[in-house]
Amino acid sequence: MNIAEATVQIEGAIKAYLAQDEAGLDLIPPQMQRPILMMGPPGIGKTAIVGQIAERMGINFVSYSITHHTRQSALGLPFIAEASFGGKTYRVSRYTMSEIIATVHDAIEDSQVREGILFLDEVNCASETLMPSMLQFLQYKSFGPHRLPTGWVIVCAGNPPEYNRAAREFDPAMTDRLKRIDIEPDLDAWMSYATTQAVHPAITSYLANKPKNFYKVRTGVHGARMVTARGWEDLSRMMRACRHEGIAVNQNLVSQYLQDREVAEDFSLYLELFSKYEDDYKIQDILAGTAKGEISRRAKEASFDERIALVNLLLNALLDEVHELDGATRALRGARKTVDDITEQAREQASHEWAHRLDERAQKRREHSEEARAKGTASEARLRELVGEARLLDALRRTLLQSTELGAKGSKDARAVCSEVLDTKESSLAARASRISSEVERVLDFLDGCFGDGQEMLVFTTHLAVDPAFMRLASTHGAASFTRHSRALMLHERGLDLLDTADRLVEQGAGATGVANRREPSRPPSK
Repeated sequence: MNIAEATVQIEGAIKAYLAQDEAGLDLIPPQMQRPILMMGPPGIGKTAIVGQIAERMGINFVSYSITHHTRQSALGLPFIAEASFGGKTYRVSRYTMSEIIATVHDAIEDSQVREGILFLDEVNCASETLMPSMLQFLQYKSFGPHRLPTGWVIVCAGNPPEYNRAAREFDPAMTDRLKRIDIEPDLDAWMSYATTQAVHPAITSYLANKPKNFYKVRTGVHGARMVTARGWEDLSRMMRACRHEGIAVNQNLVSQYLQDREVAEDFSLYLELFSKYEDDYKIQDILAGTAKGEISRRAKEASFDERIALVNLLLNALLDEVHELDGATRALRGARKTVDDITEQAREQASHEWAHRLDERAQKRREHSEEARAKGTASEARLRELVGEARLLDALRRTLLQSTELGAKGSKDARAVCSEVLDTKESSLAARASRISSEVERVLDFLDGCFGDGQEMLVFTTHLAVDPAFMRLASTHGAASFTRHSRALMLHERGLDLLDTADRLVEQGAGATGVANRREPSRPPSK
């Protein structure tokens, strides 16, 4: 199965393992909760999806790579203790707590959440001395006398032997005690994930045109040369950082992430072409409605691949703004909730007490974002929300401390000041939303004038329609032209089928550069 299907299966299994009946008893007893084993090639996102599941469920996430551990660090160190048996005292061997188990307890203490996921990566590459203890842990959830706390689920990941010479197969008895999920690289699934991580549009466009270059493993005299999903995502982040700092992206840099010479060379050439389109078409002028007539004439006369590249560029520019606005809106909602919570807790406290509570909440949001960023357990959208909320709370705190009118007055006045700041922020976001809505209208008018209701318009409107953040914007602030085109193309009836149609249309174009990032509509998770 692909990574998206695996995500549904894993999340469903974890929810089932943590489910309890009316009496508080586990629906699946802990001893019957099989550890989940994901087997698949390296770099396809196994660690990321488990971390994101933990983030969505609001539970702990502890990750370890077993290849970095010895028997001593995993099992614990021996020491001599005294014990009485049959009325006699003996000196016996005992073991300190496993580093892994201790880290789980640390996570519980820090978060005050008892449930969590223990993720063990490269589990079938453990050293020979550690493997017996690992098999015992997977079967009984304990290292020696130290058990994994109740409410924790074991999820493992491993590489098939063809991808890792250090990997070994589990024996049949052990395999029978695991819940195994085999995962294969899948471009469509990764494209959906890529939209939440703001992957560079040049990468998604290139891969849509050349899907065979998404994942490659070649073995030669100089070792394995790999192109993986992880490599594409890491390259995307580097490309965006380089652009921010004005650093050129060339083949030397690309080859550091795409470790296959042919793929690196091919993508580098494509990137030059993509950058040329970006410069030539003056994307910001199109968004502002000030594009010169020569831009429209060039678009009308362009080849199909150039037209689709233009569509990609426009989508990327718009959706970057949409997602930033969506994160800020969510941050504002979180800040308002925090103010409501403090109102309930601190009705009679002065403004300086309010400031202290706001500072505590802001610090918690920053810690949460830093932890999620380090572990890779949150999407870019979620990180923007956490950071934005922390900044808003900091702004409220500064406003309270700087206010000369409050003095030692109570929380009612403090709440009023906070509400005023948040109302001002809300007005600012509403103005941004109106501006973005106007940009969408201008882009639609531009595309309509150049291509009518052709293939290019189909690609553009389809990818907007399945983007949850954009649809929230459209439902709140309206988008008359989008609604008109959407109805003409029956988007509301055809849903995801239109994505496949758009992809096929692009593939039919000779030398097409591909479509923009693929986005799944919101839907209830499969159980």
